[in-house]
Amino acid sequence: MTCKIRISFKFIFILVILLLLIQLYLFHNAKLLNEEDKNIPVILWWTPFGNNGLTKICGYSRCYFTYNRTYENNSRLKAILFYGSNFQINDLPKWRSAFVQWGLIHEESPRNNPIFVHDKALNLFNYSSTFSRFSNVPLYSVDLPDKEELLGKKYFVSTKEKTALIENENLAPLLYIQSDCNTASNRDSYILELMKYIRIDSYGSCINNARLNERLKSNYLDKLNNNEFLSFVAKYKFTLAFENAVCNDYITEKLWRPLVVGSVPIYYGSPSFKDWLPNNKSAISVIDFYEPKELANFLFHLLNDDIEYERYLIHKIGRDEERLTNNRLLDVLKKRSTKYNFGYYVEEYECYVCKQIHNTQIKEEISIVSKKHYDCPLPINLLSGKTDKNNFWVNQWNLEKCGAKLLEHYVLNNITIDIKKYNDEKFELYNKNDC
Repeated sequence: MTCKIRISFKFIFILVILLLLIQLYLFHNAKLLNEEDKNIPVILWWTPFGNNGLTKICGYSRCYFTYNRTYENNSRLKAILFYGSNFQINDLPKWRSAFVQWGLIHEESPRNNPIFVHDKALNLFNYSSTFSRFSNVPLYSVDLPDKEELLGKKYFVSTKEKTALIENENLAPLLYIQSDCNTASNRDSYILELMKYIRIDSYGSCINNARLNERLKSNYLDKLNNNEFLSFVAKYKFTLAFENAVCNDYITEKLWRPLVVGSVPIYYGSPSFKDWLPNNKSAISVIDFYEPKELANFLFHLLNDDIEYERYLIHKIGRDEERLTNNRLLDVLKKRSTKYNFGYYVEEYECYVCKQIHNTQIKEEISIVSKKHYDCPLPINLLSGKTDKNNFWVNQWNLEKCGAKLLEHYVLNNITIDIKKYNDEKFELYNKNDC
């Protein structure tokens, strides 16, 4: 018994010493930050995402980045940054100071957080990093493959081999694989209509008429970029590449994957996607066709004419001088590195905000985020070309317009948000059509 007490006492003693050492360490660092670095502006990640407890050098500017919300009332706080996916209406700073700027970083589509499609929400922020080319630190090239991937033949299957696979293995000419069934673009309704006119092998849980190999089926979302899955996609002449939402410059791996493996993308999503294709005939745009039947007829034409089909594979099989002719894409590929992952852009965004804070202190100019930084119009029904009032996401767009109006009112007037009251008022505005 006495031995157990001694062991417990030793354990408690060691624990107390460790806690004291931690406290001394934190006190020492706080002292250094408060005294030696007293002129360094503080940038607070309200939704923890980037650097924490780090004084960062950005060119001639220095800023201290932290997750510690005790800095909310610090006189050196100059900016608060938010990660859009974790932005919560009921978890915002208590005070919107005119001397503290807000920044938003958000790579996802509006179905992730639809309040950001509205100006009144966006205007609360001074700096942005989104998929839009008009954002302060654009993210449109995060998933962009490098030149070697776009032009390389690692996974490439020749037209002759693909034709043989259609005949001998009963593959459909078109591949569709998707398990996100409730999307703003309502893509599945178009695919179902297209299926009436041309064969499609559809995997995933939304529309399912084909079975994945068991090795791919198990946690396939984690295998979308492994060699076996890419080789599987490469067998198909065409891949249906439909985004979950339509926004300018919102382009995901759905477009890049078939381009890399040499399956012709049939694309629906960003209206500006052609700005990033290797050449003028690297993909087929759904909106270039009046209806699914017209698209199907065009695809049958390509299936019966190998020369015409291979015009869409010039980036793989063409002459060197004609494979990659898009100057905009070439410029981006020259400037970026294969190491430019999402983390790189977070670092770039932090430095951008840091530099702007120092510039603002001199010039007294403050920027405002606008709809150009996150341009996602009200969803339409691709089959009718009109707004579908039965689409859940159309209602969400309209509902969050009321939410954005309320959010602006609450934040600019420094009113603490009670989430129940906020939601009640939002639905009241929505029902009155007063947004």
